[in-house]
Amino acid sequence: MLSEQSAATVRATLPAVGAAIGEIADRFYERLFAAHPELLRDLFNRGNQASGTQRRALAGSIAAFATHLVERPDERPDVLLNRIAHKHASLGIAPEQYATVREHLFAAIAEVLGDAVTPEVEAAWDEVYWLMANALIAIEQRLYAQHGDGRGGWRLWEVVERVEETA
Repeated sequence: MLSEQSAATVRATLPAVGAAIGEIADRFYERLFAAHPELLRDLFNRGNQASGTQRRALAGSIAAFATHLVERPDERPDVLLNRIAHKHASLGIAPEQYATVREHLFAAIAEVLGDAVTPEVEAAWDEVYWLMANALIAIEQRLYAQHGDGRGGWRLWEVVERVEETA
């Protein structure tokens, strides 16, 4: 649950963050891929990056999570979190990658919003980020445990028969 102080700050800054979220997402991905080009090559769908689908998904999910925290503080948005966690688990996202995302996301927020990002504002949004990240990490860890032996879920298999089905 979001602390009362952070909830008040997030509630007050949500309109400004929401209005700039598209630009924040653009800057975030520019920074992330400049620092880690292997992520674009190996992890992210290039078509979704080019069309902006991924950028809108990130921006929308963080804004939706923050809104949920301030409007319904006693409920967790499990539908949103489960959908994201299943996608992350299908890609083998690791807990340590959340720190990388946080670094570039908060740098993008500071670039776009400038002086509006006071230490209090950053601390409040940092709390939102880690509440969401830690919830996702927990769900992803359960998914990895249920469906395989860790990230990727690779299991040994053997081809036992080959059947030609088309001529």
